[in-house]
Amino acid sequence: MPGRDVVVLGSGDIGLIMARRMTLEGARVHCVAELMPYSGGLKRNIVQCLDDYGIPLLLSHTVTRVEGKKRVEAVWVGEVDESLRPMPGTEVRYPCDTLLLSVGLLPENELSRAANVSLSGVTRGPVVDDALQTNVDGIFACGNVLHVHDLVDYVSEEAELAGRSAAHFVRGERVPEDGTLVSVEVGDGVRYTVPTTVCPQRMDQKVTVRFRVGNVYRDRYVSMYVGEDRVLHRKKRVLAPGEMEEVVLKRADLEARPDASRITITLEEE
Repeated sequence: MPGRDVVVLGSGDIGLIMARRMTLEGARVHCVAELMPYSGGLKRNIVQCLDDYGIPLLLSHTVTRVEGKKRVEAVWVGEVDESLRPMPGTEVRYPCDTLLLSVGLLPENELSRAANVSLSGVTRGPVVDDALQTNVDGIFACGNVLHVHDLVDYVSEEAELAGRSAAHFVRGERVPEDGTLVSVEVGDGVRYTVPTTVCPQRMDQKVTVRFRVGNVYRDRYVSMYVGEDRVLHRKKRVLAPGEMEEVVLKRADLEARPDASRITITLEEE
């Protein structure tokens, strides 16, 4: 055990789970502080890791000061404003011996960088098409190399697709000479999508497009447009950054609109 009195900064799934784990090991977790006005973790982890153990979740808070020389002696936690700047006079001092940082995960991209694979400025993982191929022919990406997942089921599904696509590639079945790429773009409320391009001539009859939103939204419609035509309009009671969303793109919708140059995933109020 690194210590017995703990403050956790960051409320992604790892931070939430570690707050519970430290509690089960006998530590006192004073609070979990989160810079954003929402948690980055799954709702079930907030309930099972914090609420069930009486651990406070402080949204729109961050660590402003750490006391101690040879080891941590206290941590100051204060509120932040809408610009994420600390608000003077809101700090609370927590005597503790450990500050646990869970402030964001990035894909394992060392191999991707070495192979000159293009990386997304949002996910920091590779940019891929509907077959999960990167900009480098024959290199496919999936799982936490591609983007950070909240469910292992998604990792398994991507691994199957990447493996199947690689097999097609080595057999020379990968890309038709006349294949065209259609970009997948983000609209209001959506941070990124995977994939970012699709090839109507090559894609399966259905392609799963996964995405994350940039805030907590209630009673919004997830909409998908092919060109100017809306082909999907589905209401969601709650959308949160910590939970990956997905829509299914049908090949028939693209074939019916051969002049469309883009697909847009967006959130709408009605």
